[in-house]
Amino acid sequence: MHIHQSSLSPKLKDNRYSIYRGRTRLLLALFILILAVSTGRFFYLQIIKGGELRDLREQNINDFEYIYPKRGRILSSDGVVLAEDRKIYSIAIDLEQKPSERSIEIFANIFSDKTDFESVKSKVEQSLKFRRSDIVLTKIGQEELAKFLVRGEDLIGFSIVEDYERQYDPHPSFFHVLGHMGYLNQSDIDHFSPKIDGYNPKLWRKVGKSGIERVYENELQGKHGTKFFQRNARGDRRVITDQEPFSEGNEIRLSIDYSAQKLAYELMQNNKGSIVVIDLKDFSIPVAVSTPSISANDLRGISTAQYQELLNDPSRPLFNRAFMGLYPPGSSIKPLFATFALSNAYTTWEETIFDDGFFRFEEEQRVFNAWKEGGHGYTDLSKALIESSNPFFMNLSVKYEKSKFVELLESSSFGSKLCEDCYPHQYSPLINDSWKRKNFGKDLFKGDFINLGIGQGYMLTTPLHLSLIAGILASKGQYKLPYLAKSNSLEFSINVDIGEADWVKLNQALIDVVYSSNGTGYRINAGNLNLAGKSGTAQVVDISSREEYDEVRENINLRDHAIFIGYAPFDDPRYSIAVIVENGESGGRVAGPIARDVLKELLDDI
Repeated sequence: MHIHQSSLSPKLKDNRYSIYRGRTRLLLALFILILAVSTGRFFYLQIIKGGELRDLREQNINDFEYIYPKRGRILSSDGVVLAEDRKIYSIAIDLEQKPSERSIEIFANIFSDKTDFESVKSKVEQSLKFRRSDIVLTKIGQEELAKFLVRGEDLIGFSIVEDYERQYDPHPSFFHVLGHMGYLNQSDIDHFSPKIDGYNPKLWRKVGKSGIERVYENELQGKHGTKFFQRNARGDRRVITDQEPFSEGNEIRLSIDYSAQKLAYELMQNNKGSIVVIDLKDFSIPVAVSTPSISANDLRGISTAQYQELLNDPSRPLFNRAFMGLYPPGSSIKPLFATFALSNAYTTWEETIFDDGFFRFEEEQRVFNAWKEGGHGYTDLSKALIESSNPFFMNLSVKYEKSKFVELLESSSFGSKLCEDCYPHQYSPLINDSWKRKNFGKDLFKGDFINLGIGQGYMLTTPLHLSLIAGILASKGQYKLPYLAKSNSLEFSINVDIGEADWVKLNQALIDVVYSSNGTGYRINAGNLNLAGKSGTAQVVDISSREEYDEVRENINLRDHAIFIGYAPFDDPRYSIAVIVENGESGGRVAGPIARDVLKELLDDI
C-alpha cells in the first residue's frame, strides 16, 4: 500500500508563525498590564493608603469598652452609710465557649428554683444567634455564686459577670434627702450638660433623679475605666490586652444625724407632714423629714404601673414636704412680725388693746373672729405672743407700710432659694404687688395685711423656711442659708432695728409660750429642755365661726394643720426646729411634743 505524505508550504508556515507571535504579544501585553495594575494597586494600598488601612485593621481587631465606675458613698454626719454601690453577680452566656447540652442540663439542675432546661436552652440559642452575651440569671446571692464556682468545670459556656447596684439605707426617713437613681433621659441631659464640664451622656446609663444624688451627680459619678481586647474574624472578643481601672466617685458626708432623723420620722406616726431642724452653730440641717415616705430601694426595678400607684397615692409619699410643701405659717410667724412692729414703732411692749375675740376693720366694715371665744381681755405684745391673740396682730397689721413689710419678707429670704443642695426646693413666695398682680390681677391693699399679719391669707412658707425663721429669732436677726453637705459663707440679717432689750423680752415671751400655764405650748411639757417657741394652727379652708369649723372638721382632710417652731436651749440656742402635722389641729398639743423629743435626742448627743 502506498501512502502519500504531503508537506506544508513555506507560505503556510509563515502565516501560522505570525498568528502564534501575535497571540504571544497579546498575552504578554495583558500580563504586563495586569502586573502594572497590580503593582499600582499594591503601591496605592501599601504606600499611599498603608497607614490608614493599618489603623482600620487595628480598629477591627483591637477594640475597647468602658468599665462603669463605682458611685461614691453618701454618709450621715455620724458616719453611717446611707447610700453605696454594692457588687452584684450575674451569670451570662460565654460566646467563646458554646454551652453544650450537658452544660445546660447541669446549669438548669443547679438553679432549678430559678429556671429550667428549656428556658436556659432558648436563651443560649438566642445569644449565639445574635452574637451577644445574654444574662441567664441576674443578681445571684452568695450561696448561688458558691454553687456556680464549685461546679465551674461542668458549666463550660457560662461565666460570672460583676456589676454594681445602688443600695440605700432602707429606712423611709432618708428617701427625700438622698433622692434616687433612674435611667438617663433627655430632661437629665438638658439638666446636667450645662452643669458638668465635658458631660457625655453616652457614657451613663443611670443618673441621680432627685435629692443629694442629683445635686452632687458630678462628684458622685466617678470616672470610667477602659478594657482593651482583640476580636476574632466573627467579631467576638478573644483576648483582653490591657485594662485601665475606673476611679470611684467621691464620698459625700451629710449633716443629717442618723438616729435623730429616724426618730423624727417615727414620731410623726405616718401622719402627713414634716420636721426640719437647723444647727445654729453652722446652719447645717441635721433633720429633714417628710412623711409619709418610702425606701429608695423600693423604686429599683419598679414597674410603670407600680410607680403610677405611688404617684396616685393621696398621701403623696413621693412628695418632699420638707423642701417643697407650702403651708400657711399661722401664728408661728407672729414673733417675726413682732420684731418688725417694734422696729417701725407700730407698737411697744407696754401698749395694750382690749381683745374681745373680734377685730373690726372699719374701712371695709368687716368683722374678723378670733380663735378664742370671748378673747384675751387687755393684751400687750408679750401676752399676745404667749396666748396668741389674733386681734392684737390684726390691729398691728393695718398699720404696716407695704414697702417696709415687703422689705422685711425679702430680708427673711422670702422669694429666694434657701438651700443650694436641697433638691427639689420650693421658695416661700414673696407677697408683694407684682405677685398679687400676677396671680389676681390687682395690687395688695390694706385688708390683705389683716390675714397676712397672722400668717394666713396669701402667706405660705415651707417647713425648711419656718425652721430658718425660728433660727433667725434665736440668732437675734442674723442667719446663714441652711445646707446638707456644703455650706455657704454668706451672712444675712433681717431688716429690723431693735435693741438687745427687745430681743431679751421676745425670747422671754417665747419661753413663756412653752412654760407659762396660759401659754399655747404649755402642754408640750418641755421640762428641763429649755425650749422656746411658738405654736400655730393653719386653716385649710376659710371659715367664719367655730360652729362652722365643728362641721368642717368631720372631714379629717379639712382640719387645721398643727405647727410648732422653736429653738433650744433658750439661753444659748443650738438648734431651731419646725414641725408641721397636716390636719393635726393643735400646734401646742400635737406638733410641740414632737419638736421636744427630736431636740432632746439631738441635745443629748452633744
